[in-house]
This record gives sequence, C-alpha cells and structure tokens, in this order.
Amino acid sequence: MNKLSPELFVRGKYQLARYEPGSTATGRRMTKFEVSKAYDPKVFSEIDERLSAVLLRSRGAIEQALQTQRTRLNVTRRQLATAANVDPKLVCDAETDVRKCGIRELEHLAFVLGLDPAQLSVHEKAGADTELGIRLRVLKYDTTTGGVHLAPRTVLRFSEAGSIILTQNRLQAWLEKPEDASGFETSPDYRYPTWRAGYHLAGQARERLGIGLSPIDSMRKLVEHRLGIPIIQLELPEAIAGATISSHGHRGIVLNVKGANSNVWVRRTTLAHELAHILFDPEENLESIRVDSYDQLERNTQDNDRQDNNPQVNVERRANAFAVQFLAPREAVKQLVPDAAKITVEAISNVMSRFGIGPAAARFHVGNAWYQRPEDLPPLRRVRGTPSYEQRAAEDFAQDFFPISETPDQRRGR
Repeated sequence: MNKLSPELFVRGKYQLARYEPGSTATGRRMTKFEVSKAYDPKVFSEIDERLSAVLLRSRGAIEQALQTQRTRLNVTRRQLATAANVDPKLVCDAETDVRKCGIRELEHLAFVLGLDPAQLSVHEKAGADTELGIRLRVLKYDTTTGGVHLAPRTVLRFSEAGSIILTQNRLQAWLEKPEDASGFETSPDYRYPTWRAGYHLAGQARERLGIGLSPIDSMRKLVEHRLGIPIIQLELPEAIAGATISSHGHRGIVLNVKGANSNVWVRRTTLAHELAHILFDPEENLESIRVDSYDQLERNTQDNDRQDNNPQVNVERRANAFAVQFLAPREAVKQLVPDAAKITVEAISNVMSRFGIGPAAARFHVGNAWYQRPEDLPPLRRVRGTPSYEQRAAEDFAQDFFPISETPDQRRGR
C-alpha cells in the first residue's frame, strides 16, 4: 500500500466512505494507508460496490466497548467525564445510545479510556490492552510501590497515556526509519549487588549510543527523538515521579510535571530511571505499568550493602543505579572529584551542574565513586545548585514552547 496515496476516506460512527473535496462530511478523515492498517482490505471493494463500507460489528458494539473498559478500570461515569473534560451526560449517552453522540466525541472518550478509536465499532474490545487495564485497576488499591495510591483521575491519566504511546509508536513506524531503541535487548539480571548490573547496563547503553563519558545535553531529545520512546508529561499526584507503561508491547514514559520534577535535574534523573525500565526490563518485570515515587528514586543506588529477596525492590534498585551511571559515568565523576578528601558540598554541586543530575543522586554517586558511607558525606540539606537556562530549555522545550497552545500537556510529544 502506497503511504503517499492522496486518496482520503471519511469514517462515521458506523461506516466508511471516500471523502470528496468540498464535502460537508464531519467524520474522521483517514488516508488510504491508515484505512489499510486499521480495517480489513475488503472495505475497499465494499466501498467500490456500495459507496460505503459498514464498520459496525454488532448492534451496541460502541456502547459495550466504552462501558466495559470503564468498568474494567473501576471508574464512574462522572469520574470519566471529569478526566475527559466533558459533560457527564455525554458519557451516559455514549454508553446507552451513541446516536446522540458525534464520532469525534466518541473517539475522545475512547482515547482517554485507553481504547483504539479506529476500532471502536469494529472489535468487541476496541483495541483495549486488557492486561494494562487490569493492572491499573489493581494499582488503585495497591500501595506496595512506595506508598503510591492511584486515584481514579490518575488511573485515567495513565490509560490515556497508553493510547498516546500506541499512537506515537504507530506513527513513527509508518513515517520514520527504525529508532535506535529497537536494538536493545532486555536483561533478567537482578542479582545482588544489583547496582553492578545497573552500572553495567548504563555503560552498555552509552557505548551503543556512542556518547562516551560526555554529559548528555538533553535527555528528552535523546529518549524521544533518537531512541524513539514517547515521553508524556502531565500533572500527577506530587508523590509520583514517573511511570513506565507498556501498551500492546509498545513502551513509553510518563513524567510528572509537579513536585521535585519541576527541577530539570531531578526530571532528567527520573527520565533516566524510567529509561532503564523501558530498555532492559523483561515484560514480566515491567508488569504493563510501573509507577515510581520520588522516595524510590532517592534511595541509595548501592543498596546500602543489604541484600533484598523482593524481586520488585531489585528491579527499582537496578533502575536507580542505571540512571545515575548513565547520566554521570563514575569514571567522569572521578575526574571531577579526584579523591575522597575532596568530597565537599561544592564538589557535589559541580557534579550536579556538569552532568545535570539531582542533589540526592549526585551526593550518593560521588560517595559511591570513592566507596564512602552515606553518613560520611556532606548532609543533603546543604547541597545546592540551580540548572542553567540552557539546561532548562533543553528539557522544557516540548512543554513551554509547543506551537499549538490549546494542546493539553500530555499530548505535547512528537
């Protein structure tokens, strides 16, 4: 199928037809290539014979798909309406009688619920990732991830993030050459001491990317543009730093724009932590979604010399170690802080400025480079530093200077 075909189609709630220039049709316009990817090839011959193709699997398919997914996520109609910024009556109509709703309104609700809008009337599950939906429901009540509790609004934020990740990866596959992230292989190595595995993977990633010991100018650019990994920035509860989501095997990163991440150095550390999950965690350890708190990201990357038999703890410890070593290679830190006697508040601040990492990560990493105990390091409260305007611009550009002002934060990616 020619991706550059100029032929357009228009999709309504129940059917698909060719789009004629000057037409008043208000449905979703789709290219011929998009149609070929979304639907059975028979739709083209059906359109040729009957002028339109039926896209309705069964009566009530749209209503059923929306209601089933909302129930799976265990959110109310009102909670969905609030998260989608629509009138609650629209949600009620969408689940009981879609004749009262427009196709774009239905697509919007489907997207927030983590469904594939193109499959809304065609398949029973409308493209839902059932495992992700169940996992999000469980996390509403699971406080094992650093005490983080997912409120209904946050559940829906993450379900929408799954839609964004899937869409962005699909567009990249259609329009671009394969991204660099496709060459990395997951690793099941979480053996004690876990920090060594994290350091090794960080070195491996730097070598593969050809960046040596140099500071990384922009983590956002490296992750989203070079590696092709979607980054979704949105407002989440302040205890949450970020998350890694896998939707139908497509992985992406969610970053909280609130809390400590407002400092770009901390945000870079969070992003590097989530990158470790994306590149190296096998699917069974990623569990469709991993939600990380700021508390988890501030823990010592060298495990405080304590072994832990909890596999989930080790997954996080490896990601912590990867993050700090990926951003600030130990060999480069030792060049900046040449011996243990020179570990001062100023030295730690210099590491923060040079490599763009947060104070907690910098303090521990400098200490680890010279095998110093945490109690022998300068107190964290005394460590100070401010990111430069250049560093802030390099990481904030997609948020602060996005050209379409009405676009919500979570959709301001590539």
